[in-house]
Amino acid sequence: ERKVLNKYFPPNFDPELIPRNKKPRDRQICVRIMIPFTMCCQQCGEFMYRGKKFNSRMEVLQNEDYLGIRLRRFFIKCVRCCSEISFKTDPKNADYTMEHGATRNFEPWKDTEEQIQAARDEREAEDEGDTMKALENRTQDSKVEMDILDALDDAKTLNARHQKVDTDKILEKLRAGRPKGGDDPLAGKAWDDIELADEDEDLIEEVEFASTAKRVREEDEERLRKRRQQVVEETKAAVQMGMAASAARRK
Repeated sequence: ERKVLNKYFPPNFDPELIPRNKKPRDRQICVRIMIPFTMCCQQCGEFMYRGKKFNSRMEVLQNEDYLGIRLRRFFIKCVRCCSEISFKTDPKNADYTMEHGATRNFEPWKDTEEQIQAARDEREAEDEGDTMKALENRTQDSKVEMDILDALDDAKTLNARHQKVDTDKILEKLRAGRPKGGDDPLAGKAWDDIELADEDEDLIEEVEFASTAKRVREEDEERLRKRRQQVVEETKAAVQMGMAASAARRK
């Protein structure tokens, strides 16, 4: 039987006598990877784009770790000049760090994320160190949230109210209330025979009927726009105030 499941061990078998294949901990292993970011070779200027596959050499760094996680370094070669390029893992930021042989392309979204994270860290530090500042921040957040909810409720109310408007009923009421005699120059004429000015015709053509109407009057739109702008300005002012306070405490 070729497929032997149980092997015979003699009575005098001593597992300690088996020689162990000791490998160095800093050995390099050949692995197939895709580069995690776009890079440019410093020797020849060749661009290697994110996702390009390479046969790389990987080693575990013995003297560097983050919260017990070992960092790993990868070595690849440029596809044009064969110069060596190395980068390593960055578990703290869930990213990779460029080390040698190439430069990493600029990624604008990373700066935005870093700024947001820095502002969040500063605020957390302020809340932990100053109770009054934490209370002010919570009050400001509640105020901004209430303003946003109020603006949203106003917009919903306006949309619901204007959705119920029926243009046909409005025209019927106007026709019913139209004077039939007197000084009215249009008295006695049929409504279909009345000639309208170009501006009136354009206005009538722009009217949307109740089935698909979601119209908001100009004054309501202007009021909502000012309210949203006010909420945004208050939010920016609160953020700037917090950053200024944190900078003053650091000094």
